[in-house]
Amino acid sequence: MGSMRFSSRRLLGLGFLVLSGGITVGACGSSHGGGGSGQAGGGPPPGDPDTGNWLDLGNTHAPPHEPAVPTNTGVVTRGGTLTFTNIGAEGYWGRRIEAEPGDPRCDVQSETIDYGWGSEFCCRTKHEVTSNLLTPFNEQLTMVLDGPLRVKQFAVYQPLADREGPWAIRSFWDRRTPDTPYNFHFSGPKNASVFGGDLGNSCTFFAMQQNKFPCGPGSDPYCPGSDLDYDGWPGSKLVVLLASMPYADDPSMKPLSCIAADQDEREQDSPWIGISPSELNRDGWSGYHPCHCFNNTNNGQLGDGCGQINVFEVIAEASGPQWGNRDVISTGIRSYQVGSLGGVTCGIQSCGIEQFPADADLLDVNSLTAMNAGAVIDADHPATKEGPAWRRALDDRYYLFLLDELSRTVQVAVIHPGKIPDAAQAIVPALPNTVARSVIDGFASLRLPQ
Repeated sequence: MGSMRFSSRRLLGLGFLVLSGGITVGACGSSHGGGGSGQAGGGPPPGDPDTGNWLDLGNTHAPPHEPAVPTNTGVVTRGGTLTFTNIGAEGYWGRRIEAEPGDPRCDVQSETIDYGWGSEFCCRTKHEVTSNLLTPFNEQLTMVLDGPLRVKQFAVYQPLADREGPWAIRSFWDRRTPDTPYNFHFSGPKNASVFGGDLGNSCTFFAMQQNKFPCGPGSDPYCPGSDLDYDGWPGSKLVVLLASMPYADDPSMKPLSCIAADQDEREQDSPWIGISPSELNRDGWSGYHPCHCFNNTNNGQLGDGCGQINVFEVIAEASGPQWGNRDVISTGIRSYQVGSLGGVTCGIQSCGIEQFPADADLLDVNSLTAMNAGAVIDADHPATKEGPAWRRALDDRYYLFLLDELSRTVQVAVIHPGKIPDAAQAIVPALPNTVARSVIDGFASLRLPQ
């Protein structure tokens, strides 16, 4: 059965608590950021609904592109959706600001941190949230990709002018033209800025928009300056990837590995697709700075601040057989709203993948059966008897996740290229530059398997 544990993945250096075992409980995840030019909050800069162009990107739109060609070797699988509803709440998180000791604004944290080689004053103030529309995930978020992963296409859609109008591709990357992404800035190992599509074991790339965020003295929220000082995506967004998750010890992936020489490829095999607050990433330590927005309280594992979303996370088997399982993927949300939502996991001692049907993408790790319908977790009433998780696919799948202010929904989907449901056919495989709001609504209502 699925069970409660601290995830081996320490996103941005902070543990992620996941709970299952018959009850799936509250979550969190949050962000902060700003508009497309370093402003705080709000949606992306306005686009033109008639042309599909983005005015702040030189009145341009994503370049013409052909559908990527998927590679599939196994059975055609059923697909799955995990839907989080009623996301967003009034509240606050501790935002880092530039201040001196004794400043009364430091009402969440006021502390001089001693590093051994020096010290630094940490001031965090309450950033009050008055809306329940997807908060805090309506602020700037940055994508994080951790291998082993093989990505073929990557797109981010956002509303062009208002929440009820058409959406367009805001950022686009294609494996066939990796040197010419549209409104993407990548930062990878050894400060690599070109994303080739293949990520070895524990190799990480951050994906952001191309506009620089103005860090340094006077920045709000305060950020000292780093390679990740770029805008994330504020407001509503739909992320689409065509990707696979090969095993780390696959001969084609081993030469790309980033693990230490004394570590075992299988034990550390834990691909991950995450979306995290740009505010947190821009801390100067790539998210590891001890003066961070992740927690409002002193519980380092809680994530009751600006939070994060582990969209697809494999727990490394180095965590032990009760927790680790390279064949099972969890999805979980954290933020000040309710703490933790989703995030179930199931170790290899209980969840051998051979126990599940070969055509199942969405699994119930509590009953050790395939899910017969899409899973729904309501932030207002989070308890469920199921423990929804995913089978890791070694060949290509469409991975889609929608964060929608209008419906207050986070929708996560895994779709086999050979079995695309009607509600997704206006999105994949073509990835058109624009899609109608009705397409977004249809995808938000999709429940797989059907």
